[in-house]
Amino acid sequence: MTLALVRRRSPRPPGRRGISKVVAAAAVAAMVLGPLGATGLVAQAPRWEVDLSGARIGYDTMPALNAPSLTALGEWRHPRLFARLAGGITGFQDAGWSAQLRGDVARWFAPSSSGPFRIEVAGSGSASRHSRDFHARVVRADARVHVLGSGFGAWFGGGVSSARNSFDSASVGGVIPGLGLWAQDGPLRATFSYFRTRVDGQAYPEANMAVSLSRGAVDVTAYGGFRRPQGNGVPDDTWAGVTAALWVHPSAALLVSGGGYASDLLQGLPGGEYLSVGIRLTPQRARPIPASAAAPIVYSVAESRSGEIGFGVDDAESVEIAGDWNGWVPEPLERGSSGRWLVPPGLAPGVYRFNLRVDGERWVVPEGVPEIEDGFGGRVGLLIIAEAR
Repeated sequence: MTLALVRRRSPRPPGRRGISKVVAAAAVAAMVLGPLGATGLVAQAPRWEVDLSGARIGYDTMPALNAPSLTALGEWRHPRLFARLAGGITGFQDAGWSAQLRGDVARWFAPSSSGPFRIEVAGSGSASRHSRDFHARVVRADARVHVLGSGFGAWFGGGVSSARNSFDSASVGGVIPGLGLWAQDGPLRATFSYFRTRVDGQAYPEANMAVSLSRGAVDVTAYGGFRRPQGNGVPDDTWAGVTAALWVHPSAALLVSGGGYASDLLQGLPGGEYLSVGIRLTPQRARPIPASAAAPIVYSVAESRSGEIGFGVDDAESVEIAGDWNGWVPEPLERGSSGRWLVPPGLAPGVYRFNLRVDGERWVVPEGVPEIEDGFGGRVGLLIIAEAR
């Protein structure tokens, strides 16, 4: 459950109508759902999350609102493909309800299998509807070039976007060139991005930075940004905040966040300030793969399909495997003619966390397999299946 207090602050771009109580409620609903985008290049197992929330929302121009909500997210990351679908519904005291849906997809291409360059083509679409006749939609397409190093990277590119809501008769388009940097050292990751969005002929330069740390049972992200509109007397906009998750169980976390978020230039929705606590439920905690997890053993799709992936475990009478792909439910393995315990065939390309349980008692990471922290004081192995060796 999430409890939030939000104050309206950021004005809309010039030439757009004033925002009503209903649109303000929709803006907060979008904030609760959270920003989504295909920004990563690391393959991981599928991610599923459900957030239960109950918010109290306040504005300078209207009485405070109580707003229970439910949001859900599904995400798929493979070596060259990313897809995410998220949606939610929020009820507002004496102000109806609002529903939101967003989808993102990205595809990466490598000009050379051994080179540092990757090309990303991405698209996204979102829609929201309020029971009191407000609705909005946004579509966006991006193309980027990534340059990857060991523990760091950069990208540059651009995108185009179009938005429309029920209060305006015409769509609003935007052109969004940008560039970005990222660096990672073990559980610490930092990102920076710069965009120069143009809407209705006016430029809105914007910079964002975030620092994330995942250690033990805690995930923390601090973020901040600013926007400096050029001309027409539009004031500057700044935002910053912190989000934290305390994992009390592999499938449940307590969430705390607070700070501010930016206004939406294309939809004309305001920014705000918020404080929230909540509960997240998921089959298994999703954690970033540290860039320092070097020299992994990489298996091919052919090896996965034929059941040739196996691990040696000394003095074992029985071995079970549990990982991201099976919801961490132990699954018995068969011993092959070579003496290795064989992973069930058919795993799709991706990066999976896993562990072996030996003789129904002790959990181990097989010898020679890269290890990372599991967030609860233990260690898990990485099983990596690539599309091509």
